[in-house]
Amino acid sequence: MRYFDANATTPLHPAARAAWLQASADHWQNPSSLSGAATEARECLDDARETLGELLGCEPQRILFTGSATAANNGLARHLAKALNPVAGELLISAVEHPSLAVPMAAALPGRVRELPVDEAGRVMPAGVEEELAAAAKPAFLSLLAANNETGVLHDWEEMAGLCRHAGVWFHTDASQWIGKLPPGRLGRADFVTGSSHKFGGPKGVGFLVVPGEAAAFTGDQGGPQQQGRWAGTENLPGIVAMVAALEAVAHETEGFAGAMRQERQAARDDFERVVMQEIPGAIILGRQAERLWNTSAVLLPGHDGRRLVAAVERQGIAASTGAACSSGSDATAKAVTAIGFSRLGLPAGSQWAMLRLSAGWSTTAADWQAAAQAVSAVVQGAGPLPRISLG
Repeated sequence: MRYFDANATTPLHPAARAAWLQASADHWQNPSSLSGAATEARECLDDARETLGELLGCEPQRILFTGSATAANNGLARHLAKALNPVAGELLISAVEHPSLAVPMAAALPGRVRELPVDEAGRVMPAGVEEELAAAAKPAFLSLLAANNETGVLHDWEEMAGLCRHAGVWFHTDASQWIGKLPPGRLGRADFVTGSSHKFGGPKGVGFLVVPGEAAAFTGDQGGPQQQGRWAGTENLPGIVAMVAALEAVAHETEGFAGAMRQERQAARDDFERVVMQEIPGAIILGRQAERLWNTSAVLLPGHDGRRLVAAVERQGIAASTGAACSSGSDATAKAVTAIGFSRLGLPAGSQWAMLRLSAGWSTTAADWQAAAQAVSAVVQGAGPLPRISLG
């Protein structure tokens, strides 16, 4: 089976597995206890935080370890609800923001969260953000995905962070899809950063949130004194150590991931898309006109059922995923489609469509992409011709 669902999860990296086993054997004690062995566990935890800070380009005291990216985003939403003046202004998020942030933000700050529209590629553009920040009632907070989980489209998060810093507005980026595919070393320039271990070869059940250096009063989960009282609960030391080991391993690859190596991997993905568009009239590649993650291709197929396509492609030896079959465009798992809009995609309102997402890993080859193109084309052609869609 050729695996094309790396944006959903990645296999455990050998470095992470080794680190988890060693920490479980040598440092199984509670880092908050007072025994000598527990002190060693606490030192191991501090070392992991120090290393992660170096990898992200931020001070280690800004890092809070969480149970997942979802937990980090929920904690951030609760913090903002407490920390921001009720009349301080709106909180802006992108229309393509991941539900793990959009849903808790709406719940914690009802009536104060506004979605920023995206262009035809699914991006919030810096010019639009600059206008929002210059308005009389400027926002109190802005969040933009670094890389979209569905389409791979990249936001210029670093420029956005600079604009927000100049305006005195907090900026957050959920970098769950960026980390492990692109260099992480400048992410510390954002005020808040969310990360997810299992997206880059670490174990599931571990994540982190970077907070501003001055946010000493930040509190996520409350209860015990762990993490300077900012996130209660006994730390998952083996998971944290394994997460950091995985990021150390892949960071060496992503830091050097430029020039011919990046072009080669993107070319394999682009060749897949050319075959699909040639073989399947009416197929649309979401975000094709924008800079994207090198590993991601989201194919929009009008007139089809996504779940059936995924099952059929898997029978051809390709593990992929989809925004579920939808006849009204309201399905939450295909936010990019509804955010961009039917008309800009050349789709009649209310039409049926399916989104097939393929997301490669580091070990994916050009031959794997070619096999995927053949499988998708064979499955769709076997289901009957698609209508031709005018994009003009």
